[in-house]
Amino acid sequence: MNILAQFRDPPDFASTGQFDVHLRRLWAVVEVLAAKDDRLAQWFLTGETEEEARLYPVFEARGVPSSAILAVLSTRYEGAKKNRPKVIGFWNGHNSPTDGAQLKLTIDAGVMPSEIEIDLPDQSEPIQRLGDCVAMQTVVSEIAGSYSPLYVSVAPKAYFERQVFDDKPGVGWMLYLPRKITVQQVPEARALVPVKGKDGKEIGTIIVSVTDAVFSVDNPEHVEVANRIEIRLVDQDLLPAYADL
Repeated sequence: MNILAQFRDPPDFASTGQFDVHLRRLWAVVEVLAAKDDRLAQWFLTGETEEEARLYPVFEARGVPSSAILAVLSTRYEGAKKNRPKVIGFWNGHNSPTDGAQLKLTIDAGVMPSEIEIDLPDQSEPIQRLGDCVAMQTVVSEIAGSYSPLYVSVAPKAYFERQVFDDKPGVGWMLYLPRKITVQQVPEARALVPVKGKDGKEIGTIIVSVTDAVFSVDNPEHVEVANRIEIRLVDQDLLPAYADL
């Protein structure tokens, strides 16, 4: 299952290359992931070898980026152009196909949106790596509250070829949009979950295509529902194009 969010930070959020600020914000997402699956509690900077990666844990204490990772990132991007995107990959320290996971953070992206992407191996029904539909909504809500994203999508990577519009985010299992969405607007949705920000105010909606199972591209009904939601959103000008983000 792939979780992808694109976002734009305000100019005063962090200076270029201020990695500690970005990693401190990431901690809230890591905490939620770890609460669902303890295999996602510890992360390392991706390296050429496993031994190299384990030298650079992301956090050395709760919410505190390790001095090792800050040093290596500062060295890696020293002298980089101000508008050069910085793509930082993380690994959860597990090698097996069922236990491994990757996390990618793209910052300082210039005119392009920044990104946070979490890639989890597909699991069998009725649950997946993080739990059921409600558990996944918790993760999406935390990303929405922490990053104020332009959208958050949750879907198997294979769904990209099955979604209706290739120039817009797909609905997949669920899609967060930073706006209020009503049943009247999207009657095809199986659930519409309001999301509140850190101040308790409503900031957007999670549109869910499947509530009683893990979304699968091998299930024609799942794909059909997600496709119908996408068409409905576009008909009402509610689904942004990537070019407009």
